[in-house]
Amino acid sequence: MEDIIIENIDIPVNSGNINLKGSIYYTLDTPSKAPFIVILGGLRDHRETPFVKSYIEKFAKAGCYVLSYDYRAHGETKKQTGSIWYKMVLQIFSDIHLVIDWIIKKQYNRLLEEKIFLFGRSMGGAIILTHGYTDHRVKRSIALCTRYDYHTTTVKFQEDIIKKISPKYFLKKDPLNKRILIAHCKDDQRIPFENFFQIKKQLGLNDENALEFDTGGHSFKGHREEIFKYSLEFLKKL
Repeated sequence: MEDIIIENIDIPVNSGNINLKGSIYYTLDTPSKAPFIVILGGLRDHRETPFVKSYIEKFAKAGCYVLSYDYRAHGETKKQTGSIWYKMVLQIFSDIHLVIDWIIKKQYNRLLEEKIFLFGRSMGGAIILTHGYTDHRVKRSIALCTRYDYHTTTVKFQEDIIKKISPKYFLKKDPLNKRILIAHCKDDQRIPFENFFQIKKQLGLNDENALEFDTGGHSFKGHREEIFKYSLEFLKKL
């Protein structure tokens, strides 16, 4: 990532002496105080995955401080936790609160007006529409191709776990939902398009906050720049 300054960070979690491995990205032109946007990848993604990396670069060059971290069982963090992600799925979802705590406590000198944003795809989107949704320190959220209900996965989770990781059990109609943007492609083979309608309906979103594309699949092929431009305008409205 040419012209991007990278600071590697450790975000401690409350149990097991584990640090989430992450990085903060910015440029020489980034203001001394700017919004923080947390990029959340999908299952098996990490901060060096091409999709994640491309949006890190885009938002950093747009003037944000960008934070991306490797979940438990992912990337560098799995050296501490091991790689069996489904045994840690509750912690993977709830760790976002600790990441937000860390930004507020450790990056307060850089954080502009408490503007913390979340941007995530697939499982990252589900983290946003569950634990991110309930954390009102998050000012704006963008969730791409998100699963509505984890009953539908090949891994068969217990009911009590499903209720803690499925947006179905968190979302409700609220005027504050205008702070959320969702997007999905109709030809997504991994997370069917029906999930998009279920989330849109439960949140009560209008078309301006719910982008749909005919093609692009799970990775939004051919629409990534469009997603970024729309996301940037959405964040600037705050």
